[in-house]
Amino acid sequence: MGSYLGLPESLGGSKTKIFSFVRDRLQVRINGWSAKFLSKGGKEVMIKSVAAALPTYVMSCFRLPKSITSKLTSAVAKFWWSSNGESRGMHWMAWDKLCSSKSEGGVGFRNVDDFNSALLAKQLWRLIMVPESLFARVFKGRYFWKSNPLDNIKSYSPSYGWRSIMSARSLVLKGLIKRVGSGASISVWEDSWIPAQFPRPAKSNGSITDPSLKVNQLIDSRSNFWNMNLLAEFFDPEDVALISALPLGVSTKEDTLGWHFTKSGNYTVKSGYHTARIETSDANLKFFGPDIKSLKAYAWKVKCPPKLRHFLWQILSGCVPVTENLRKRGINCDTGCVRCGAAEETINHTLFECHPARQIWALSPIPSVTGIFPSTSIYANLDHLFWRIPSEIDSSSFPWISWYIWKARNEKIFDNVDKDPLEVLHLAEKEAQAWQVAQSELHIDNQGSLDTVTRNRVREISLDSSYSGHRCFVDGSWKRTDIFSGTGWYCTSANGEMPTMGAANIRRSLSPLHTEVEALLWAMKCMIGADNQDVAFFTDCSDLVKMVSSPTEWPAFSVYLEDLKSDKEEFSNFSLSLIPRSANVKADNLTRKMRTEPHHITYVNNIPQEWLF
Repeated sequence: MGSYLGLPESLGGSKTKIFSFVRDRLQVRINGWSAKFLSKGGKEVMIKSVAAALPTYVMSCFRLPKSITSKLTSAVAKFWWSSNGESRGMHWMAWDKLCSSKSEGGVGFRNVDDFNSALLAKQLWRLIMVPESLFARVFKGRYFWKSNPLDNIKSYSPSYGWRSIMSARSLVLKGLIKRVGSGASISVWEDSWIPAQFPRPAKSNGSITDPSLKVNQLIDSRSNFWNMNLLAEFFDPEDVALISALPLGVSTKEDTLGWHFTKSGNYTVKSGYHTARIETSDANLKFFGPDIKSLKAYAWKVKCPPKLRHFLWQILSGCVPVTENLRKRGINCDTGCVRCGAAEETINHTLFECHPARQIWALSPIPSVTGIFPSTSIYANLDHLFWRIPSEIDSSSFPWISWYIWKARNEKIFDNVDKDPLEVLHLAEKEAQAWQVAQSELHIDNQGSLDTVTRNRVREISLDSSYSGHRCFVDGSWKRTDIFSGTGWYCTSANGEMPTMGAANIRRSLSPLHTEVEALLWAMKCMIGADNQDVAFFTDCSDLVKMVSSPTEWPAFSVYLEDLKSDKEEFSNFSLSLIPRSANVKADNLTRKMRTEPHHITYVNNIPQEWLF
């Protein structure tokens, strides 16, 4: 059978046999890596950058059979847990738990099936959003020429490519949201148009309502704003707040489809994968009692080499081969501690309670407190090391101390070598100091170059005498718990005129980025009202600059961008540039002050009032 662009030309027969080349290709690649020379940190990089990326092209076109994906997962898991690249190794944890994100206590590996779904959902998204492409026209003529690809389509003898794309339909429907234009085509009680955690129809407050109610019936046609009386009459108070924050454009604008889980409103494979993982993970389950996810998540943030972060995570996950854990796995061995003769060797005993370990911690700069540290709980001990040590005490070397305590234990068991506790501590502190010095030098180099760029940009903004127009600094302030969002601008001119400023609070928008856009639009209207036609705008929001430069890539903000496009035509010279936050302090102060005001205020003047500062 031939191939084209790396894919088989014929897909008839057993799909497991057809796609077995993916498994073979991955196996050859992994067998070429020597696991004995890689730490856990190095293995993580190899798996995420090479092994997970190798089958991406095939999975973006076809659904791989479960038998193939399970073998791909098995090959990667064997490489991860094996210590020499030959044996299978001890699999201390289910692979699906390792595929949880690091913020949820996992390692952040990709689940092959969910990633396959996310890639195929990208193809389905193209069918929906780019209907004039050749790709969409071919499939439309064959399968859905009288409907749309989101419908439950029954077709005669569909190709495997079409069946693969349709297998991702449930994932796309999970994040698909209808954006309000005119609202005439959106059913209030059936369509997903409420931007909650997941898009959904509106929730009634229990009153009798029209089952065929459309969204356009909730909009005041004269003012083109939401009819707040109707919203309060029909909907749950939670939905009233969400609906009132939705932006409205011109009444003739068509309703559109968008993806809820990205700021831009376009589907991305990354957001699709995280959406697919929500169902299979336990992130949405409620736990009762203490939860160690925060400890596991913080282990990845500790300032130390990757292999030590992995070791801290292994400690919290119970993946350390002490004799207690080996006996639980069915390995017949003596459970006693070789170093001190204790009856049972646990992870906590090895690192904190064993006599040599206690001596090392007592000699370290980290103070020992009876009953608090070291304690009988491994979680309490790491909680103390992570967060409870006073800031005036240098505790940055604790990852190295833990690591070299473990290495000293292994030398005693395998080589019968007793290490002096003071020698172990000095070695750990020496390694910690060497790593920290290297990091500080790298940070100084990077920070120095960044500071130079920042200073040059600020100097260019403030001292460029060749620019004769106005400079308008714009900012927005948003907080979920506040009633209002704050918008503000600060305008200067090159001819020595007194600076002008504006500040206003508006009903809280959907997100901080919505507030930034509203602040820019208001500043533009104020500049137009003041007859300032040559204006350079500056913001510290990078997404806002991207949005203005590439408006077609941000369909979620199309209502704002249409207004922005029409307002730009009023300027003879318009530009929007990104500046650091430190160069936008005045506008930031205005917005923060206005956001916290209890009443609606709009202020535009060239004389700063005392209540503003």
